[in-house]
Amino acid sequence: MQKKSWRINEKEYEYLSAVLESGFPGSASVSFTAKLEKMFAEKFNSKYAISFANGTATLHAALVAAGVGPGAEVIVPPLTMTATTMAVLFTGATPVYADIDPDTFLISPTSIRKCVTSRTKAIMPVALYGLSPDYDEINKIANQYKLTVIEDDAQCFGGKYKGKMVGTLGDIASFSFQNSKHMTCGEGGMVITSNPEHAVSIRRFSSLGYGNVSAEPGKSRINKNELVKPDFARHVSLGYNYRLSELCSAVAYAQLEKLETFIACRKKCAAAYSEVIGNTSWLKAQKNPDNCENSYWAYTVKLVNPEVGWTDFYDKFKEFGGDGFYGAWRLSYNEPFLQNVIPEYQRQCPVAESTQPLLMQFKTNYGSEPEIAEQAEALRKTLDFFGR
Repeated sequence: MQKKSWRINEKEYEYLSAVLESGFPGSASVSFTAKLEKMFAEKFNSKYAISFANGTATLHAALVAAGVGPGAEVIVPPLTMTATTMAVLFTGATPVYADIDPDTFLISPTSIRKCVTSRTKAIMPVALYGLSPDYDEINKIANQYKLTVIEDDAQCFGGKYKGKMVGTLGDIASFSFQNSKHMTCGEGGMVITSNPEHAVSIRRFSSLGYGNVSAEPGKSRINKNELVKPDFARHVSLGYNYRLSELCSAVAYAQLEKLETFIACRKKCAAAYSEVIGNTSWLKAQKNPDNCENSYWAYTVKLVNPEVGWTDFYDKFKEFGGDGFYGAWRLSYNEPFLQNVIPEYQRQCPVAESTQPLLMQFKTNYGSEPEIAEQAEALRKTLDFFGR
């Protein structure tokens, strides 16, 4: 069978075939979900890993496990994919926006502290573009006010902070398997935690509130021997059907086996971009603190030359053979729907406001030296055209 992508090889087809050949007779027949969860927990130094249908459901479940609900507030960054905000709204809670650091583009601990109120229940930092926020300062605030820290690590597989794996720095961490991420099964996600109470809550929330599921690998479905009894009480809490399918688990498992290769490719691409940019004065790359290891979901720079327009740079990059790049998401509270939901007084992030329109997110998802060289050369020609 012909491969569709450099990230897909015979392992994905082999594991998918195993699931299909099983005929889906039951949860115990093919155990790729269990294998995936077990390997993910081990790889990310966590006691529990619980799979989900997508990386927004993961955040929703994590927030509920943290006790977030109507009347509560959750501190989030405005500069990220809006699913972070949406997950807070799903619980009936209120997102409160902390501004970003001008150099790392990540949520600012100083701004977080200013956002804490008597209603604050959790902080949800985002490891944007593959870089860890300053968790020492964030956890200091969380400990002082007894807040839960939920890591949104959708873009950060394999990143590190002071030698520690991103995903192990807060109370709960969320990852996404959406198609642009370091590893993918099209759509999917994972929550990790070492807190057994959180883990059971998260599993039940993903599994319709079934009472006899557990946080152990693959234990998202009720036991068939109990299910057949007419007096069996299934549901002990409110839950959603957020479970990852065996087909998606099979693909994700194959991807997880190759995760280090995927991360290495993205780092290699980022290094090529950095070499081209060099000391140019009008492209400011995301700052990587010495104590952090970036896994480069994207290589992001800020355009600081007022004489060069964002669109002009994009068009010229494409003309010189580049694949293009992405602008940063509109700040979450400026999205049309949220403008009618988030009060004006909560939309006070001047650093994010000035930074977002100038960001250029270069893709790093290339699997060969020629592809990486082609993108780096297009960037070099673009910089030379505009006179660096």
